Amino acid sequence: MARRHTKAETPKTASRRIALLVCNGDFPKNPGYQLPGPAKDAEHLARTLSDQDDCGFEVRSLVDGGLLDVRREVARVCADAGPKDTLLLYCSGRGFRDENGNFHFLVCDSENDFLAATALDAEFILSQLRRSACRKIVLLIDGCHAGAFFNNDRGIPDGLFAITACGADETCADTPDGGAFTLALIAGLQNARADRDGDGRVSIDELHEFVKGRLKAEGFEGTPQKWVWNVPDPIYVAHVPKHVFLSYAREDAAVAEKLEQALLAEGLAVWIDKDDIQSGSWKERVTEGLNRARAVVLLLTPNALASEAVRKELAFAARKKVPIIPVQPRILQEQEIPDWYTLDYDELHRHFIGSKNYPEGIRKLAEAIRVLGRQK
Repeated sequence: MARRHTKAETPKTASRRIALLVCNGDFPKNPGYQLPGPAKDAEHLARTLSDQDDCGFEVRSLVDGGLLDVRREVARVCADAGPKDTLLLYCSGRGFRDENGNFHFLVCDSENDFLAATALDAEFILSQLRRSACRKIVLLIDGCHAGAFFNNDRGIPDGLFAITACGADETCADTPDGGAFTLALIAGLQNARADRDGDGRVSIDELHEFVKGRLKAEGFEGTPQKWVWNVPDPIYVAHVPKHVFLSYAREDAAVAEKLEQALLAEGLAVWIDKDDIQSGSWKERVTEGLNRARAVVLLLTPNALASEAVRKELAFAARKKVPIIPVQPRILQEQEIPDWYTLDYDELHRHFIGSKNYPEGIRKLAEAIRVLGRQK
């Protein structure tokens, strides 16, 4: 049975960012074609695209759907997208060409004796995009022979920018963690790493260059292809997110840097001031960092509680209504906590990241930060 996951949809406003992810790796009638990656692709890409601090898309996912389910969802999202919206359509799975060179994706109920008739054909997707009122369209195709997607098409809608994982005669890699192409897409979108010109945004052009360079550097076969039809203005798919501000005492620098790397590994942008408080303009640096913070993570130690700089950072964050999340490398005793902290911040939940369960503590901390972002 197909698994459909829909993020909370927002009311129609001046413009929306809508994404449909169609991922198929389970083929009961064709067990030799199974792929481990597409289910992971759906999970990880949906999380990235729906993150309001990275991409801000309203995401719908369909995993291992049958042909009718998939066609219905493609038609639905194309009809739903309006002229001011941005529509992102992503497909991941087993791609193949028929005897005429037309591109198809296998779906869960595709039949081996009638593959072309029971698989999702590229022309159907294009027909729905042509009918859509949307003219700011991003098409991302992760599958072998994806470069054949536009073979023998009957017309391409204006405003479409497509990236395919490889050329028509090429194959692409699937891994237990997801498709290599999709993993590169996610890496470029998260924290706007694909931003080449430093304007704080990731255009589809920049994303294509990032993905192509990353796959080449990692030694994967297949060269991502770019296709553009009458796109008058750049289409941006991500922006530099608000970051996590890490507040700590300089005596705890080693612990703070370990925490920084752990949060970065969770896909969170982190701001940490590593300069000495006396060097440069500490107030200006910290003010800038706090003004762009989605949350303040306080490394709660005796050193931090004795630091005047940490106390000022917390006070500024509180005035700006930036959420504060205390984390403890070890459980503090009551006598180690000063009255000022008890008075102002004792009601805040403290996250424990002790050495015995450090990875689990980091995972829970990262999820708490993401929940705060979704509540805004």
